[in-house]
Amino acid sequence: MGYIDDATNTVHARFYDHEGTRPAFDSFQRYLRRYGIPSSVYVDQHSTYKAIQPLSLEAQLQGLQRAPSQFERALSELGVEVIHAYSPAAKGRIERLFGTLQDRLLKEMRLQGIKSQHQANTFLQHYLPQHNRRF
Repeated sequence: MGYIDDATNTVHARFYDHEGTRPAFDSFQRYLRRYGIPSSVYVDQHSTYKAIQPLSLEAQLQGLQRAPSQFERALSELGVEVIHAYSPAAKGRIERLFGTLQDRLLKEMRLQGIKSQHQANTFLQHYLPQHNRRF
């Protein structure tokens, strides 16, 4: 899971076994501790970030268009706006970053002999500050 700050180009990332609510909360909490609360977060259409279940009658009566996901609900409580991307092109910046990391980061990890998720996350703690300074 990765983040890139639009204002500073700072990259924050962490490896997880899957993309889901718990990994999203964990990665966002780690981001918050390091960089503070952002004003908004741009996310894709994954069900972690955008609920797909039907609205309850109560929610419909409140005028909601759809039920929020747990991630949206939590960020709303923090005052963070969740913006959903509706196309891969709309997420171009993070997709370009992922392409760069898949090239550079994987080569560096291979050179270091990294073979586990734990080793990869430990390596990211040293790699990303260098990446952020350079780029």
